[in-house]
Amino acid sequence: MRKLWFGLSLFLLVISSLPAQMVFVPLENGVYQFLERMEIKGLTPRCFNATKPIPRREMLLYLLNIKESENYENLQAFEKMQLENYLEEYSYEERFVDVPSPIKSGIIGDSSLLKAIESGLEYITGEEISLSGKERSEKKWHPLHLPYQFFHKDNLLVFNPLFRFKYKNNESDSSFFAENNRRLTGGGEVYGYLGDKIGFYFRGVNNAEWGNSYDIKKLDRQEQGIGILGSIENCRTYDEVDAYVSFSTKYADLIIGRFSNYWGIGKTGSLTISNKPPSYPQIMVKAGFSDWLEFVYFHGWLESNIKDDSLSYGIDWGHNEILERIFYKKKYVAAHRLEICPLRNLKFGFSEMLYYGERDPELVYFIPIILFWSAQHHTNDQDNLQAGIDVEWIPTHFCKLYGSIMIDEIKLSKMFDKEESRNQLGYQVGSYFVEPFLPGLDFRIEYTHLNPWTYTHKFPINEVTSDGYIMGYWTGQNADNLYLGVDYQFDHKFRISIGYSHYRKGAQDSIYYQYHTPPSEKFLFGHQYTKNTFGIFLEYEIINNLFCKVGYEFLDCNVNEDNISLAKQGKYVNPVLYKSDFKQNSLVFSIGYGFK
Repeated sequence: MRKLWFGLSLFLLVISSLPAQMVFVPLENGVYQFLERMEIKGLTPRCFNATKPIPRREMLLYLLNIKESENYENLQAFEKMQLENYLEEYSYEERFVDVPSPIKSGIIGDSSLLKAIESGLEYITGEEISLSGKERSEKKWHPLHLPYQFFHKDNLLVFNPLFRFKYKNNESDSSFFAENNRRLTGGGEVYGYLGDKIGFYFRGVNNAEWGNSYDIKKLDRQEQGIGILGSIENCRTYDEVDAYVSFSTKYADLIIGRFSNYWGIGKTGSLTISNKPPSYPQIMVKAGFSDWLEFVYFHGWLESNIKDDSLSYGIDWGHNEILERIFYKKKYVAAHRLEICPLRNLKFGFSEMLYYGERDPELVYFIPIILFWSAQHHTNDQDNLQAGIDVEWIPTHFCKLYGSIMIDEIKLSKMFDKEESRNQLGYQVGSYFVEPFLPGLDFRIEYTHLNPWTYTHKFPINEVTSDGYIMGYWTGQNADNLYLGVDYQFDHKFRISIGYSHYRKGAQDSIYYQYHTPPSEKFLFGHQYTKNTFGIFLEYEIINNLFCKVGYEFLDCNVNEDNISLAKQGKYVNPVLYKSDFKQNSLVFSIGYGFK
């Protein structure tokens, strides 16, 4: 106990002298796509945007560099307008970064001295004074001005209401997929700063949804999955909650909370860490060693959905009724990532992810800089280790080429042997073209391939899942996906997106064959279905952060009935999602504040 109090006291002593703090930019924010476009156009410095979420203060620095770039005048008018809107959105974070100004670069260079002088002048005059070149005026609360911002000295509290109504009108030759879908979402987000010591964020929304389980559970698609489902008559309900608090030193940030991560550069999903599962509790350390190297580590608590018979028990309610209290087995993930940017137009990312459970957290996995490959030997190799490598190259100011590889298990001596190789890995390649022919018109092509047995493990607790969803690429093992996309931006408020995907999914056999040598199963064995999807969507920002979206989507699913029949008979272990061919035409409408 004495050691615990000593550690807590030392921690409080350290954070009492912290110079700044951080709040993340939510993963769905459109500023990420804007930043990627500006990076390709050559307006940013070295940019670590493959490790998301990104802190607001870091995002502000990228935006300021775009404004100061020598190529700024070459931007389209709508891009300049977008930039100004984003700079306004992140303007408060200027107090945490070194914004160039005549005063800051002159005699008064120390920020603490600058604040002391400002405080003295404010005490004498009774008014707020800013020597940084920008007024710090107190914004009065107004019911029609969003977001709501409340200031008190060096404290900031921001509240944003969140709501969305989405309606999907389906027409299909299958009665199940012809059922319409409605979703009503309401809630809000609160974030801010307590002086220069603490940053915080909370987001909570409730959803009420009507329709079939395929649409509600977000099965077999990129969209983030959901947690616990409730029901009221024919309505399904579920909530989504993120919350964290952050502490920062000059060199590193510590974040404790529940939120999602996304490591990678893919448009359709990430091979290593994605936001497909619901958010989960975690402890994160994020450090930037220079303008060419960034490191992030987290340890997360996942949902296994595997019943723990040793803890679960039943209570006799009488009248022959037993109330069962169910506990689930513990499950964790430890992950770290090193992103290196030797040149402005060249980046590398190196990641390690380790999944384990059925015991208390292992202290060795709380060492951020240890190699998990070596650390798992400490636990007798009972856990599931993965490694990922990704690379980005921008050869011109209108094109980016990228690729990723995720290694689950590999036999190096037989790596290139077509008959005996056991390469349980996935890879992703793509290219993104920004305005190659016409201003505002972008193209993307991306292909993702997952070999059989990736994300699986001989011990179910170590599978790469949380709450039943894959932690990596949403298709899971033995699948591939080809995506083609076109975006056209008419102005800073109106855009059109067109996308096509060709997705194939194979079977999964008994776990015995995962470790069989030579492997008896090849890519897409037991091919179960192919889905071709085409969609066109128009999006308009009515007022700031209020989006209206309309679109059309066509889905054609072709099922291999022979393999589906084998799966039903128990030949394969993966669930059967589709029993027969079907086509679906959908008209989609949504309107919401805080949702794109």
